[in-house]
Amino acid sequence: MSAQNVQSTEWEIKALYERYASMVHSRCRMFLKSEDESWDATQEIFIKLMKSMGTIDKKESVHSWLLSTTTNYCISMLRKKKGVEFDERIHSGGETAPSQEKMMIIKELLTRLMKPWDEKTRRIVIYTYIDGYRQDEISRLTGMGESTIRKYLTRFRRKSLEMKEKLEAVYE
Repeated sequence: MSAQNVQSTEWEIKALYERYASMVHSRCRMFLKSEDESWDATQEIFIKLMKSMGTIDKKESVHSWLLSTTTNYCISMLRKKKGVEFDERIHSGGETAPSQEKMMIIKELLTRLMKPWDEKTRRIVIYTYIDGYRQDEISRLTGMGESTIRKYLTRFRRKSLEMKEKLEAVYE
């Protein structure tokens, strides 16, 4: 690679970082719940971007690539952590204990709810219910048609309701 190509790639990465770093960081923070880990993950994701620049077809797909890579990277980080970290606030008897405990329960429920689903369904559900994207936006991000996205969401809702009904029957 010539010096001029390296320099133009550096400028391109810098421009992409300036444009997308806050989006990547906020998505990391949503998953990882730690400012330091979120910044570390953001840096790792942009390192991956630098290495993958030649394989990303269109510049418009950089946004989609970053969303997908960020989600996958953070999920991978959470799987590696698996253990529960000690949080002084939980054990101090302060008012934050119930909300922290509630968040852990919600996180566990979501993990169990999403586990049986394939990667495409998980991404669509996260884009829809966590990120708040509309179906036309998800279509542009994933390259899938809106009717396909509706099919995935309908199947997810139907199966989730079935699971809810089974759980309610057990606890009645």
